[in-house]
Amino acid sequence: MIQNKMKVDKMKILFINASQNQAGNTSWMGKAFLKDNAFDQINLVDYKIYQINQHYPDDQFGKVLARLQKTDWIILGTPAYWHDMSGYLKTLIERIGQDPELDTLAGKKLSVFIQGSNPADTIKPVTEIIKRFAQVAHMEYIDIQQNFTQH
Repeated sequence: MIQNKMKVDKMKILFINASQNQAGNTSWMGKAFLKDNAFDQINLVDYKIYQINQHYPDDQFGKVLARLQKTDWIILGTPAYWHDMSGYLKTLIERIGQDPELDTLAGKKLSVFIQGSNPADTIKPVTEIIKRFAQVAHMEYIDIQQNFTQH
């Protein structure tokens, strides 16, 4: 279903499911979008990622960051919760943005899709945040949201 003309056959693709449901609609849509492509999936709900400046020994942010550093294209999938991205995704972005290893993501591709029963008012603001994050991290933003528009 990937309609971009990018060569993805040798890319390491990581799909980050930012939903509370490991096998819900966000996961299903990510898998449908990436069908026929090799990819790994992280379900953020499975990781303890604490807020900025919270320091606990069981924080797993480093594990997630290490996976991001080993991939070529990061695809973020989030449900629309209260007209915004999920808290899981927001926390991840804030932690990455404050991390001294932020520049290790430079050159990687980054995309986001937002799903929900009617995510129209959420798509633009969340996409703009992700585009700005990509710019700060020196990543290449690739727009894929149009592939998820419901008719």
